[in-house]
Amino acid sequence: MEAYKNTLKEEVEILRSKGREFLNGELTRNEFKGFSGGMGSYAQKEAGKFMIRLRTPSGIITKDHFRLILNYAENNGLDRIHLTTRQAVQLHDLTIDQVCDIMKDGIDHDLFTRGGGGNFPRNVALSPLAGVDTEEVFDVTPYARQVGDYFLENVRDYKLPRKLKVAFSSSASDTACATLNDLGFIGVIDEGRPMFRMWLAGGMGGQSALALPFEELVEPTEVLYYVEAMVRLFAAEGNYENKSQARTRFIPRRMGVEAFMECYRKHLEEVKETCAFEGVEPELSTEETSVKETGNPLMIPQKQDGLYTVVLHPQCGQLLIKDAEKIYEMLSEVLSVEFRLSMDEELYVRNLTKIQAENLLTAMESSMMTTNVAMSVSCVGTPTCQTGANQSQKLCREIAEAVNGMDVSHLPKLYISGCPNCCSRHPVASMGFAGRRVRIADDSVEAFDCFIGGIVGMDKSTMGEKAGTILAEKIPEMIVELSKDLAEKDKEFTAAVADGTVEAVIKKYCLA
Repeated sequence: MEAYKNTLKEEVEILRSKGREFLNGELTRNEFKGFSGGMGSYAQKEAGKFMIRLRTPSGIITKDHFRLILNYAENNGLDRIHLTTRQAVQLHDLTIDQVCDIMKDGIDHDLFTRGGGGNFPRNVALSPLAGVDTEEVFDVTPYARQVGDYFLENVRDYKLPRKLKVAFSSSASDTACATLNDLGFIGVIDEGRPMFRMWLAGGMGGQSALALPFEELVEPTEVLYYVEAMVRLFAAEGNYENKSQARTRFIPRRMGVEAFMECYRKHLEEVKETCAFEGVEPELSTEETSVKETGNPLMIPQKQDGLYTVVLHPQCGQLLIKDAEKIYEMLSEVLSVEFRLSMDEELYVRNLTKIQAENLLTAMESSMMTTNVAMSVSCVGTPTCQTGANQSQKLCREIAEAVNGMDVSHLPKLYISGCPNCCSRHPVASMGFAGRRVRIADDSVEAFDCFIGGIVGMDKSTMGEKAGTILAEKIPEMIVELSKDLAEKDKEFTAAVADGTVEAVIKKYCLA
């Protein structure tokens, strides 16, 4: 491992050199991105600023790593950290030297960035309640960790067309979005045996696609064989010429679903013949627990008797350092505490007693979002993101401000992407928005395509339908009217989508 770490550190110094060449105009933005992405760093749209993506494995953050990340932020003059939509932590507005210094120190503390971007497998997604979920049949955490470690060990050897995303969900609610990823697993029970159901070739972005269900169940001890088979299929059949088509979801469209599945099975057979992976034995949840509802959706009873998980949602995933310090100070002496990140820019604080959970919620009450619409998900957008078209986080804040003090109990969580790249998974949201530019007279102005009716869940994931395009400045007003309309009619949002009530309000604000 030490030799591997030294190799990674050598790569960091190459990044430092290339970063300076980029700043001096000797490398184009795309040339720099071609190397920096694989290192987990990108140049921001603002001149001279860079971001770093700390690859917190499957959103699992130890107390020591939580402290370390806060130190990085504070020592480099940052007032916040960004919790992402793929269970990682990003630090923004850094110099290239700050980025490289953090990378090298992180390697010494087993906090890596390699493969955090670029044409590599990304952070393996995991249900934030895995291991404590009252609905799970076994803890899928060891499998997500096993795959994440496998990717990290082999990341320097991969030659993939683009990124590859893998996810493990602990139950049918699919909170890791296994049914949307290039490769997804959900733990199930089959005739008393713990098994995985598996999905292939899904993904969000240009021409988003739901993943395809694999007919056979997967033995948990054989997970790595199925993962490696997908890596090899992608490397062999992915599109290396056209970046916009270089994701696994385009392969079955080209081949046909039946031929794609046959191709996958051939790679799987080859992997089983040539590889020898050590499997992880599943442990069934056998304890019977009497779950006591708390009446607060942000305080979740665990399957472990007497323990709870608290959900903390900083607005737009931007966790202020002063709030993070308060969290750490309150919990630094709690030996059992665990931190996990969700796919919705949230921090899950696990293994708390009832009193500890209540005290934490009280302490953070003024800092965290508590209603569905206030807990909306937004990508970072412009001006930070290179490819972002619109200010997605600005819209998220404006909506929350517009409905402040109203009855918003009928509104869902919104998913807002600053461009069509779907970082916030807007195509499968109950209500989602995707940023674009439109021309009004001679001006290019911000607008968002609005999608409604999306669902995520085992055997029920569904793409939403585009309801229209709305100017960004009109969206908060539309949400206010929608909230009033649903409250007056006392109508649940899904039912209101089904009977056309939601679309009728949206259409009033759409561009012709």
